[in-house]
Amino acid sequence: MEPMSSKSTRYGCPRVVAQLSAIASSPFLRRLLKYYKEEQISRSGPSGSLMRRRLSLKFFLHILFLVVCPAVALLAQTNHIERAVNLLNQGDPDKAEAEARLALRSPSTKALAMAMLGTIRLQQAKYNQSIQFFNQALALNPKLVGARTSLGDAYIFIEKPALARKCFQEVLRQDPGNGMARFDLFKLEAAQRNFRQSLEIGRPMMQQLLTSDEAVAILASDYSALGKKNELAELVPHWQEIQAPSVDSALDFGAVLLANGFGNEAAQVFDSAERQLPPRPVSSVALRLANSFLAVGQLEKAEKNAQLALSIAPNCLECNKTLAAISVRQDNTEKALSYLVTARRLAPDNPEVLFQFGEVCLQRDLLDDAMPALTRAVELRPDNDAYVYALGSANVGKGNLPKALEIFQQLLRKHPNDPGLNYAIGAVYFLQADYSNAETALKQSLAAQPNQISAAYYLGLTYSVTGELDRAISMFRGLVKDHPQHAPSYIKLGGLLAKTQQQDEALQALQRGVELDPDSVEGHYQLGLLLRRMGKKDEGDAQLAESKKLGETQRAQKDVRLRLVFPD
Repeated sequence: MEPMSSKSTRYGCPRVVAQLSAIASSPFLRRLLKYYKEEQISRSGPSGSLMRRRLSLKFFLHILFLVVCPAVALLAQTNHIERAVNLLNQGDPDKAEAEARLALRSPSTKALAMAMLGTIRLQQAKYNQSIQFFNQALALNPKLVGARTSLGDAYIFIEKPALARKCFQEVLRQDPGNGMARFDLFKLEAAQRNFRQSLEIGRPMMQQLLTSDEAVAILASDYSALGKKNELAELVPHWQEIQAPSVDSALDFGAVLLANGFGNEAAQVFDSAERQLPPRPVSSVALRLANSFLAVGQLEKAEKNAQLALSIAPNCLECNKTLAAISVRQDNTEKALSYLVTARRLAPDNPEVLFQFGEVCLQRDLLDDAMPALTRAVELRPDNDAYVYALGSANVGKGNLPKALEIFQQLLRKHPNDPGLNYAIGAVYFLQADYSNAETALKQSLAAQPNQISAAYYLGLTYSVTGELDRAISMFRGLVKDHPQHAPSYIKLGGLLAKTQQQDEALQALQRGVELDPDSVEGHYQLGLLLRRMGKKDEGDAQLAESKKLGETQRAQKDVRLRLVFPD
């Protein structure tokens, strides 16, 4: 198991510190006060998890002895407890436990000894035993608020948030100024998606929260969930003042910013997180950073951090999946397939890997490889609509049009007004030469999402093949007006204009089409025919020759891709 990342938070609880300072007459208690003022907390995971965490020793020590009742009378009988604390601080829990058990013999220190044993068990991740010791300590002295706070933490570890909440609430009832119990309850409510309650709990210590990286990330999730975008934006300056925030908290905060449309601010947070990354970080942290950069489109940084994660954990399935996704965004589907082949070797029946593999195969026209991968993905996850849709697309590519139509219609019954599904069904009807149903489905798609390209393009094709040339020309003119970078629409428009003897406009459309897509076989072919009709035979022949060459090259490239990915 990879180690958890660590971070520091600093909170003050002035009223309690002042009370303790007034009675701090021994070096031992002075050290405890120092621990209280400089607690170190090690945590892991996103703020939305159930806050599983390891607490540092200094935190254990401060909560163990933070009591509301007068403490002077106990100081003379804490020798065994003090030795236990020192031993635990030196990393010797066995000897610390032996000293704590000696302290059990004295009634005046028995409660503290029980709490000390609970602390040791909590540090050892023996949560049920820890809970037993803390409950025994509190039965002897209900005012040990530190022990009760630790008991709440133990309940969090065993996923009993209701009991944890009761502990923190009782501490705050006894001592409303207890910063640690308030902070833990603030976190707990956020983790339980009680965002409004989380903010209410945190409000009395808001100034302290705004100096903590972890707390700012939690506040961000609260504000985001409640739609408070202005308050979320106001957290950014506070974040920038935090010295050396942890990578985990930075990624939490940046993800919330990105989800709320603050892309530039999120990218800056991710950049600062990368600067905090050690040379050899935990693999999962480097991978999470890679996915964060991928989300903001910084592909070079995404790839660098994903490669770092993979170098630390060579059999990392998620690293290969992320690198494949990055490669797709880089338009390098061959590289993507190499990562996905490795991923399939690591997890042959992982449905997400099969889906990614099938999708990339579809992009590369490797239909014989896409079909079995996507079929298996759907067998494993028949409820995943994205997998089912991709399988329908693969059937279109293979020419299994009735099966593709059946798949898309099955999805449409679940999502009746989905524009993408209506488009897919319209496209299949078009390929089946069922132009009436194609027109109906494509119009339904456009009614649901008017400013799309695909449905309008296929509707234009439908009008073209049914002889409704004016309607077809109108569709493609609308497409090039609304989407001036869409080369296929220019090429179809040019061909139709040439057919209707509108040669000058046709020439402009076709030239623009091949300018946008120099590798268009159809574009060069239509342009060549038009130029020859216009009496420009040499220019026309050159375009026709280019079309023929491109067609042969593309067929050869397809064959080479097959050999590169799946060599004999």
